[in-house]
Amino acid sequence: MVDEDLTTTVVRHLDYRVLVLAGEIDMHTAPALRDQLLALIEEDRRPLVVDLTDISFCDSAGVNIAAAAKKHAARHDVMLVVVGLQGRVDKIFRMTGMDRLIPTYATLPEAAFDLIKTSLSS
Repeated sequence: MVDEDLTTTVVRHLDYRVLVLAGEIDMHTAPALRDQLLALIEEDRRPLVVDLTDISFCDSAGVNIAAAAKKHAARHDVMLVVVGLQGRVDKIFRMTGMDRLIPTYATLPEAAFDLIKTSLSS
């Protein structure tokens, strides 16, 4: 999905999927992002990694999407993780407790390693 303020790219790997976001998450971009994220969760049971490395702004709309996605993922038995939290986006995730609700990783390779290791031990 391409929006003036937010670009999303889905990368499908054998063991997991990545939703790469770039730009801003706010009340303008939130509805389409929420729809895409929930659809990806419903698509299959492979873990879903949301890469926020290139997100420059995130307000309460982004936090609400994260909470809804976590709840939706739990209902569909899909592991949801976030990577690339930094700056103000990291701060809002920590202030709201989202970092305790959704597993976070510094980098995509770190998350991928952990997800693959977990799937192998299941």
